[in-house]
Amino acid sequence: MKPFSALYYMKQNKKRSFLLVFMFVLTFAIYIAGLYISNVSTMFGYSMERNKKIARIRPYNTDESYEDFYKALKKLEEEKKITVLPQGRLSDIYFESIMNFNAGDANYSFRNKEDFETYCEFTGIKLLDKNKELGNGSVIMSSLQASNRGMELGDPLIAEEDEFTNQNYTLDAITDDEGYSIYYISDTDSADYLVLNSSMDNNGFKEMLGKIGSEYNIFIGDNDYYKEHMDSQFRNFNYIYFFVIILLSIIMAVTINAAFAGMYQYRQGEFALYNAIGISKTRIRLKIISEVLLMDIAGIISGTFLMMLWIYLFNNLYLIKHGKMLFYYNNMSMAGMVISNLVILIPVTFFQGRKLVKTDICNY
Repeated sequence: MKPFSALYYMKQNKKRSFLLVFMFVLTFAIYIAGLYISNVSTMFGYSMERNKKIARIRPYNTDESYEDFYKALKKLEEEKKITVLPQGRLSDIYFESIMNFNAGDANYSFRNKEDFETYCEFTGIKLLDKNKELGNGSVIMSSLQASNRGMELGDPLIAEEDEFTNQNYTLDAITDDEGYSIYYISDTDSADYLVLNSSMDNNGFKEMLGKIGSEYNIFIGDNDYYKEHMDSQFRNFNYIYFFVIILLSIIMAVTINAAFAGMYQYRQGEFALYNAIGISKTRIRLKIISEVLLMDIAGIISGTFLMMLWIYLFNNLYLIKHGKMLFYYNNMSMAGMVISNLVILIPVTFFQGRKLVKTDICNY
């Protein structure tokens, strides 16, 4: 092994290198913070994906006689490439998020079992467990939603006691939905319909909805509408996270820079000798960069393994049992890690490199 290599230095200075690698491992706190803060929006993303080919229509309050609404509904029902399902009166219950505040995800109220089965066939949802034949008064939940509420098959939802539940229900089935979802079967009437895009391409579906929306005074909520609404709701969470990233990155950068400064202070005589024997400044800088990067890579590999193990154990030993889940990956978390890494690496490699290429053997 070449004495000038980064790996040679780490093998000869195991304790000091281990400490610096461990400090890089600690930067995964930024990644986990991102998973935590983005968890609720990620959960909503499941329902967005599940319902991406579905729209909801209902009359505006200004359409008091529902004249426009029924005209639009009739036009939709004549379209062969879509399926229109009537909704019952909407009920709703919350789930407790991983951040310990209540939130509500997408839920639908079907007027009969057949309409619910049509929806299941359209979305590919399957029932995992069933208490009895579904009918009026049945509520169906995803397994995560049921665990979050601490409910089992046969447990009741009582009208006016469970948030916005408008009639008594019984948990009669559990689905394989990812994330949180609730479906009700209620024979009540409601001026609210689901539009299922059975065979149109997405652009054609959106164009058709836009045309009907321009002709009639009705509300149309498609996937893009709800996604935009969701993004606006969680925008502040993103601001909070990136504030946390900047704060933690600065703290970590100062701390790790101080640690590397101590290491290179101890080695100034070594780098003065390199200068004295004519080793180029570029090669000295590359040695510093390679050492820092090798420790960073070792920290990333170790941190990834430890983080994945921790998330797996935390999920399976605690969170899932309580109807919650921490995800392994999120784009925002990854962006946070990249930003944090750059904030740490650039000052270390630039300032230490600039300092050490100027060391003079005459001072030693």
